[in-house]
Amino acid sequence: MATGYNMAQFVIRRATRDDFPQLSALLERYYAEWNVVQRDASEHIAGYLDQPAPFGFVVVEENGVLIGCVLLRDLPSIELATECKRLYVIPEHRGEGLASLLMDYVEGFAMERLEWIYLDTGANFTAAQSLYRARGYESCERYNDNPQAACFFRKRLPR
Repeated sequence: MATGYNMAQFVIRRATRDDFPQLSALLERYYAEWNVVQRDASEHIAGYLDQPAPFGFVVVEENGVLIGCVLLRDLPSIELATECKRLYVIPEHRGEGLASLLMDYVEGFAMERLEWIYLDTGANFTAAQSLYRARGYESCERYNDNPQAACFFRKRLPR
């Protein structure tokens, strides 16, 4: 598996501890824009940066500035599964295919070791729902306690 994509001015890669300040600021933008109630504490963000692949944050950067992210975290309640969270691209770069590239990256990592990716989203996140359905995610039963989630999806990864 490649360690990063290079698409013109964009680089997609796994986040490291050095990314913590920028990643935290990016997540604050995400929380504020979408009025997220269940937020990750600083120590959880830092902990995700230390997790082995396929878990942890993946980021997209432009000229050294983080402009998007996604998180894969362990889903211990379901065997051979991971949960995709915090998919976010700043408004100035939406429509450039970066969310799809982030998903390509994490799905590629996950398929090496796992069978399923689960994710949730709000009812009003219609663009996200369309992206997930186009990528082969299917509706499933609630699998978590996220109070803002109304739509739940999962995808079986090719082995």
